[in-house]
Amino acid sequence: MNIFTNVKMQIHLPNAAEYYGVQVNSGGFASCLFHEERTPSMKLYDNHFHCYGCSKHGDIITLTEKIFCISSYEAAQKLSQDFHIVPCDDFKQILPIKSTQKSYAEKEKRAFNIVNQYCHFLEECREKYKPKNLSDDFHPLFIEGLQNYEQYNYYRDIFIFGSKEERINFINDFKEILHL
Repeated sequence: MNIFTNVKMQIHLPNAAEYYGVQVNSGGFASCLFHEERTPSMKLYDNHFHCYGCSKHGDIITLTEKIFCISSYEAAQKLSQDFHIVPCDDFKQILPIKSTQKSYAEKEKRAFNIVNQYCHFLEECREKYKPKNLSDDFHPLFIEGLQNYEQYNYYRDIFIFGSKEERINFINDFKEILHL
């Protein structure tokens, strides 16, 4: 038995999803992690999930990969560690297979997710903390939203509209800040 089989057999997907912060309603539905939506359309079953909005389907490892932006092997390791699954001897034989191309794609995805999440945070701060009257004091998060949004929105645009060379340059310039 390998790490993947062990994890899939011993952990119920809804339990792991909730443990990792996914809000699951009483019907077993959650907001899909693979697309934006207002009403939860991803059904979590004991051993798999299925989104009725985008048709994405997968197992506990696929879901953990998406939540943490990690490889399937890293997801299996994380699940095994977080849920205290006793490792078997086969675990030592499984090594992650990473090509430089896949490694770069993961870095690019992680960098975009960080920049994109920060942009969303700044947008929320600008809206949530905007003063109701001109005489009100400005909340520090409102000021941060005003000061940083344009710059980070530009960074986000590099990933959406920029060339591969521009994305590589961004990642090389900011790899220490982004912990890549």
